[in-house]
Amino acid sequence: MKYQVNNHTCKLCICIFVFCSPFIFNASPAQDVIYQPNHWHQKGIWISDINGRNPRRLFNPPIIASKISIRQGDRYILCVGSGIKNESGVDVYLFDRQNLNKGRKDLTYGRFSIVSDAAISPKGDVVFANEIFNDIPDGIYMIPKHEIHETLPNAEKLYDGPAEYVDWVPNGFEVVFSNDEGIFLLNINTKQVSKMLDYGYRPVFSPDGSRLAFFIFRQGQNNKKSYQEIGVISRDDPKDVNILKGTKTELFSRYLTWTPDGESVAYVLAEFKQLVFFWARFEFTSYVVSIEKDNPQEILTHIEGGVQVLEFTQKSYPVEPESKLTTTWGQLKQQQTNGGYHD
Repeated sequence: MKYQVNNHTCKLCICIFVFCSPFIFNASPAQDVIYQPNHWHQKGIWISDINGRNPRRLFNPPIIASKISIRQGDRYILCVGSGIKNESGVDVYLFDRQNLNKGRKDLTYGRFSIVSDAAISPKGDVVFANEIFNDIPDGIYMIPKHEIHETLPNAEKLYDGPAEYVDWVPNGFEVVFSNDEGIFLLNINTKQVSKMLDYGYRPVFSPDGSRLAFFIFRQGQNNKKSYQEIGVISRDDPKDVNILKGTKTELFSRYLTWTPDGESVAYVLAEFKQLVFFWARFEFTSYVVSIEKDNPQEILTHIEGGVQVLEFTQKSYPVEPESKLTTTWGQLKQQQTNGGYHD
């Protein structure tokens, strides 16, 4: 009889553990996600939990963001966006979460033709890559922190050459960028450039600066389709590449970023759906994958059409307006958008 009691007790403990384990896992501090939704479904820059529940709009710029960069634990949100309605071109816009009602601050005003990528450093400096008309690469520029609130901020050219994707190294004095020849590091003080890899694109450093994640394009061989996957290297040993096999996909890999703990990366895949008046319509799917476990998990599943770009934050942001905190998704889809304005 004593054996039966212990056995039932053991089974009960196992059931309690299995039932409670999801809640134990979710007991860590919540991580909100700032994102640009699929613009065919929703406009603006939004924030929600990692599953896309309780979405709230932060601000509603008349742009379609292709990049979001935030200062971890600080006030600024940087966007690279293409104009809509009466606007054209791709520029860099800055939003101040302490003054979201002011709208957007246009940092480039079309002065640098087409901006391909941009990022804001922990110190508040902005770096961006651009190309002039006819897809001719121009280089990498930096707008110092003390210039970002000027009417026409001055930009210093750091690098004269092709650069499609750029991001800050967490140390704040190096920039990582990629082009057709590989991935490089640029020292903003000495202007010296060093090559890290002779392949890869969209490089992003982990929050502590010790590891670099990037996409790898694999050309199809013997009538097989081309595909992409994610690689991770240590800065101390860039030749030792960890390929995350679980991320292999024939879809277009659109966006890549790290989670705040530096243990996983999040990425966005785009799937072509149809042409609408000569515009390509895509649906997006987002994933988080652990570097150690290589087990992609879908996130933001409650966002219709998916999200185009995303970044993580553990900070709370004021939203516009506060009444949207408890509104339903059906109501959100029916709301009209107003657009931002130049600062």
